[in-house]
Amino acid sequence: MHPTINKTELAYLSEPESATIEVTVQAVENGEEGTTLILDRTPFYPQGGGQPSDVGVIEGEGYRFAVRKAMLVDGVVRHLGSPLEGEPVTGRAKAAIEPAPRERHARLHSAGHLIMTAMFELTGMRAVKGYHFPDGAYVEFDGVMDEPAKAGIVEALQRRLTEMIAADDPITSEFTTPEQLEAENIFVPAELPVDKPTRVVTTFGYRSPCGGTHVPRSGILDGLRIRKVKSKAGRTRVTYEFADA
Repeated sequence: MHPTINKTELAYLSEPESATIEVTVQAVENGEEGTTLILDRTPFYPQGGGQPSDVGVIEGEGYRFAVRKAMLVDGVVRHLGSPLEGEPVTGRAKAAIEPAPRERHARLHSAGHLIMTAMFELTGMRAVKGYHFPDGAYVEFDGVMDEPAKAGIVEALQRRLTEMIAADDPITSEFTTPEQLEAENIFVPAELPVDKPTRVVTTFGYRSPCGGTHVPRSGILDGLRIRKVKSKAGRTRVTYEFADA
């Protein structure tokens, strides 16, 4: 890390409701993929944890810069994109995410956690991987199911998800430590990021480590439906989508 660049404050965690914030551009770097801006703090969620990056605009004196992807590397969020007007420079600026993609990604991520919860309630299986992108979202669980069980679980899952959505229960998050998660006997992924705070998300009492963005209540997930359940190589994959997608 360059000695003049500090780790990025992850404002999307501390201020999740703020789509636009004041920032300082610490560095401007040009490379083969485009221009990268490094900020002191950011509202942009960097791609990772099975969730896509936020997109949006950084605007400073004499320039507007389109962010097409944010990435977290060694505690620094790098905002990759290209100028819309002028050329970016260091100094004070405003960073703004596009709300529609953030909302879509948050719904998909929260839906994955609701599925984790329902599957654990119904089968005792724990999630080991999540992919919450719009192009084929899924959650993978440790263990396999035979054909009769798979045939029945789709209907049971959908019924339980419908109940959870109708209950409009809060989806909450809190900061914690890997040690505390282990003390609570909560599954901790081996790839838990070391360059961001450890956080746990709770849905209907089910607690899971997660650094992504989420909707505040289960009722916002109306239209969630299970596409299929497939078992292979020791894991069971549940794919899902929204009816309005």
